[in-house]
Formats: sequence, C-alpha cells, structure tokens
Amino acid sequence: MNAIEILLISLGVSVDAFAVSVGGALSCRGRTLRSGTSAALFFGGFQFLMPVAGFFAAGALTDALAAWDHWIAFAFLAFVGGKMVVEGIKSLRRSEKADAEPSPAGKSDFFSPVNMILPAVATSVDALAVGASLAFAGVTSVWLPAAAMGLVTGAVSFAGVLLGSKLKRFAGQGVMSIIGGSVIFLIGIKILWEHCW
Repeated sequence: MNAIEILLISLGVSVDAFAVSVGGALSCRGRTLRSGTSAALFFGGFQFLMPVAGFFAAGALTDALAAWDHWIAFAFLAFVGGKMVVEGIKSLRRSEKADAEPSPAGKSDFFSPVNMILPAVATSVDALAVGASLAFAGVTSVWLPAAAMGLVTGAVSFAGVLLGSKLKRFAGQGVMSIIGGSVIFLIGIKILWEHCW
C-alpha cells in the first residue's frame, strides 16, 4: 500500500467519528479542550485497535461479524442518539418551567470515558473489516495503516468537537442536544442503509 491509499482509507473510516464528534459537542456543556482530547483518544484509539484485531482474526471473526456489524453499529448509535434527544426534550421542558435555572441535562457529559465507549465501538466496526481485507489482500503488516487510521480519526474527531462547540452557540442547550442526538441517530441509519441496500 502506498501513502495515498493509506490516507484515503484513513479519511474514509474517520467520517463517522467526525460527525459523531460534532453531534456530541452540540449537546455537551463540558470543556472543549477536554472533550476534544477525549474524542481524539477514544475514536482514534478504537480506529487503531479495530483494524489490528480484524487483521489478526481475518477469517473467523470477520465472517461472523459481516452479517451483523452494521446492526451493531446502528444499535449503539441509535441508543446514544436517542438518549441525547430525550435529554434535550427534558431540558426544554425544564427550561419552560424555570427560565433562569441552568439545565441539569448539561451535566450529562457525552465525552466522559463511560459514555464514549459505545460511540467509539460503533464508529470503528467498519475498521475491523478494513483490517481483515488488508490481510486478505496480502498486506504483510497492518501497523502503519492502523496507525494512520488512528491518527487521522483522532485529528478529525478533535476538529469535530471544535466545530460542534462553535455551532452550539446559535441555539440553547436543549435544542442542540436534540440536534446532536438526531445527527448521531442518522449516522446509524446511514450505516444501516449502506449495508442493507
């Protein structure tokens, strides 16, 4: 594999992580730098680990997951996105009752380590198949492509958090949580659509 092919694959697998980072930042009231670092570490880390796992487990694991990977990704993203939409709706209802009080929904930190696991796994399931396909294509080492996928995904995830943090200034916390959750849910739909049709 040449450098251009590795870069293109890395950009391709990073798109969903970027979109989820933007959506998460829209609903999150946390510190931008901390949130961006968390997104970069989790999304980039999983995008590094999954192709390595796929490469070394090329046969059995990929065949077993091939029929289910898109459903797994959809379920994880639908759960995370749905939870954010519900929190946003609750936040809007609370703000109608008490205009001046800060919304408790802001305390739910999308980028906390516990909350990041499902989105990171969901957005990196395709990287598992990429790693397996590299093995089947006769690539002798997965380490450079996996490192590139991890670094590129980490960088674009950080950029996604910065972008989402800028965008959320245009509306209230509840509205942004609903938008962010809807974006994440739609990414799950997109993954399902690409694999089923």
